[in-house]
Amino acid sequence: MERAPRHSRSAGAAPIGARAALALCLSGCGIARPHTPPLGRVRAPGVSGAAQFAPPLPGYRLAWHDEFDGAALDTTRWTAYAGPRRGARNDPSAVSVAHGVLALAAFTEDSTHSVGFIDTAGKFAATYGWFEARVRFGSAPGEWGAFWLQSPVMGTAIGDPATGGAEIDVAEHRATDAEGARIDDRYGINLHWDGYGEAHKHAGGEGAPAPGAAPLQGGWHTYAVHWTSERYVFYLDGVRQWETDQGVSRRPEFIKLTCEVQDGSWAGHIPAGGYGPRGRSVTGMRVDWVRVWQSPT
Repeated sequence: MERAPRHSRSAGAAPIGARAALALCLSGCGIARPHTPPLGRVRAPGVSGAAQFAPPLPGYRLAWHDEFDGAALDTTRWTAYAGPRRGARNDPSAVSVAHGVLALAAFTEDSTHSVGFIDTAGKFAATYGWFEARVRFGSAPGEWGAFWLQSPVMGTAIGDPATGGAEIDVAEHRATDAEGARIDDRYGINLHWDGYGEAHKHAGGEGAPAPGAAPLQGGWHTYAVHWTSERYVFYLDGVRQWETDQGVSRRPEFIKLTCEVQDGSWAGHIPAGGYGPRGRSVTGMRVDWVRVWQSPT
């Protein structure tokens, strides 16, 4: 796996400046350019807004973000869903924000599994850019957490994902596979296009933390995709994991943060008794922030 690009720029961009030249020098010397500090935020005195975050690539600008600094989910940015999905119910009460962190829980009460499921549909969508989120997964068998992008018209232009869009799964984390084998220190990266029926197409890979890094289960990590008109490149903590030029969407896509439950699925079997009641379950995912960066060119 190679380090994330630190000096890429679009064709036709202005000549490289001093800041980018420094990044090139650091990259060429094998020194990683600072991206995001371990706690995920730069709280420089007197600095606010986009200026407090270092861009992942020179020239990229912060187009949209949520740091989850309020006391509740910002409903001008996100929708929390209610209703049945797979083997559980989407439940807004499984979504909470406190101390700068979004929590999406999976819990079980009266033999019903409830999960947090939110997205930015109708509130924010973007075409191309660097989409990233700092996430801590606490997955359990039968449940998985995900950070993904979706097209509102996925599958409407069969054979033409550029027009119809694609499901772009930046990270899908499971505790176990379908056979119950433990896989919680790696995660899935997947693309789906041409709908979910007979014409459905798929491509995918996997990611894993670098040697000595915090484990994926219970550890904070930054998951990202660099999406251009030609390809997707996926990163974990700035390290490239997988890339492809298949199923490339060229239309606006919205962001999804979700927990899902399905017994006997690709994530294995739900534990006897479920995941514990509301407020006591440790299954789900935590999100420190979500950011979308775009190039002005």
